[in-house]
Amino acid sequence: MRFLLLALLLVSPLCFAKTVVIVQSYHIEYKWDADYIEAVRSVLGKDHDIKVFELDTKRLPKPEWPDKVAEIQGKIAEIKPDVAILGDDNAFSLMAEHLVQREIPVVFLGVNGGPVQHPTLEHPLVTGILERPFFADSIRHLRKVLRQRDRFLVLMDDSPTMRNAVNEYFGDKRQATVYGSDLDIVLTNDRDTWLKSVVNAHERYDAVVLGTHHTIRDKDGNYATPYELLKEAYYSAQLPLFSFWDIFVGQEQSIGGFTISAHQEGLTAARLASLILNGMRPDQIPQLKSISGHYVYSESGLDHWNLQLSPMIASQANFVD
Repeated sequence: MRFLLLALLLVSPLCFAKTVVIVQSYHIEYKWDADYIEAVRSVLGKDHDIKVFELDTKRLPKPEWPDKVAEIQGKIAEIKPDVAILGDDNAFSLMAEHLVQREIPVVFLGVNGGPVQHPTLEHPLVTGILERPFFADSIRHLRKVLRQRDRFLVLMDDSPTMRNAVNEYFGDKRQATVYGSDLDIVLTNDRDTWLKSVVNAHERYDAVVLGTHHTIRDKDGNYATPYELLKEAYYSAQLPLFSFWDIFVGQEQSIGGFTISAHQEGLTAARLASLILNGMRPDQIPQLKSISGHYVYSESGLDHWNLQLSPMIASQANFVD
């Protein structure tokens, strides 16, 4: 069934014009959102009417979320879309149940939680792509990039997103061996602990691989802005910083690696939606995990840590800055 689905994703024809709504967890200026929305438009935009709504949950205070949700729900009730695409966990948790109660099929992407966090994942009107870091593929790739490649620190915030991803892959273990390399997995929401782990990593490891760092605060409870936190790590680290996500790759950020692509997630979500628009029921479409990553590297990051990719890897990589 999975192979048949993948084949359908490549060729799924489009039907007569229908209406698709996209509900973002965040906002269009956020690179992850911009990338997947562009990808959805590239697949569906020519033949269908696409409406986009921002929940804006990175910028709006949480007490204001219910009003924003009610506003978007009202607009969707007027539009009566044929399918809704929900981007990331907040959009799913805030909108999915409302949509399926109104018999609107849902395609999700970028969702890290499972059925415990999101019971509506098991509803027959729901399908999509569970976002999961490419733990093994990333380590296998980094073993080809680095001369020293035996010890890695995997550093993440202690968010439900990262706990779910780590527990699903590693269980309750926080030390593991992947392709012959030893991994220590650290999840923390404490700014000092996170930065100290980066600063001291050279004493025990050959590289750091970063997950998300969006729920980190200092000892006084002040929010640590992800970009500023990563920028400080960039200048403090004595060994290279890699990433599981392409949105953390760039100037004064991480070097890169084999990463999850928002664009690819958007393409896949759009193709799943096109199957529904052509008459397939969501419960006929198995939910997927992130299918395809890509090699992304920062040229300034490679210079900063004095690394050079092999001609083979460089020929496969996308370069930023």
